[in-house]
Amino acid sequence: VRACDWTDQPCGLFVEMNKARVVDHLLHWHGVKPRSLTACKFEGCSEPHAICNLGRHIEGIHYTTSYECPYCDKRWSRFDSLDRHQKKC
Repeated sequence: VRACDWTDQPCGLFVEMNKARVVDHLLHWHGVKPRSLTACKFEGCSEPHAICNLGRHIEGIHYTTSYECPYCDKRWSRFDSLDRHQKKC
């Protein structure tokens, strides 16, 4: 369980960290539309995602251990993704 860090409307609520709970929270408390692309509102992030992917993005990038590329500062939720990225960065 983590505090919600959605920056456009801080709600002060806590959210269970799984993608379905995150999506339910965004739909109910932050007015995210279910059938449109939504920009991530976490600080420093504005990647647009469909709601079906937004929960996974938040869970993997913003709320769990992430790995940062030392060359471009992009973050990855899995080490193998970072490793693959670094070969091209």
